[in-house]
Amino acid sequence: MAVRTEELLLNVGPQHPSTHGVFRLVVKLDGEIITDAQPVIGYLHRGTEKLAEDLTYTQIIPYTDRMDYLSAMTNNYVLCHAVETMMGIEVPERAEYLRVIVMELNRIASHLLWFGTYLLDLGAMSHSSMLWRSGRRSSTCSTSCAARASPSTTCASAA
Repeated sequence: MAVRTEELLLNVGPQHPSTHGVFRLVVKLDGEIITDAQPVIGYLHRGTEKLAEDLTYTQIIPYTDRMDYLSAMTNNYVLCHAVETMMGIEVPERAEYLRVIVMELNRIASHLLWFGTYLLDLGAMSHSSMLWRSGRRSSTCSTSCAARASPSTTCASAA
């Protein structure tokens, strides 16, 4: 006599947001046998938009800091640029140049960290640690605003 089972869809994840491979896996099971698996890459939602509805724009900045710890200033810039545009605030040209430089350094640090963790996944331990050190040196938080991880200083009115 055969055992009757029902098809079951099981969500595996999303994994913790601080991991370098945030994703969710939808697994189809027939009893104990996996018959199908659908990966959902880049699944990450923290409800930041909903939290921001009841806050002033200067209160939102710490939330945008923590969305991506290596590109915190880029996330802050997006919010501040939107607010400055809506309010008609003219940002000095020098400040815009500095913002672009800092965002590009953050982007380089983020790419170095990604490549280091990718090499770690492949088993290249020493290369990973070298890239991690390089990425931390490229991180601009401590030199540009005296913060270790999250700057919160992109908006002129918040500084």
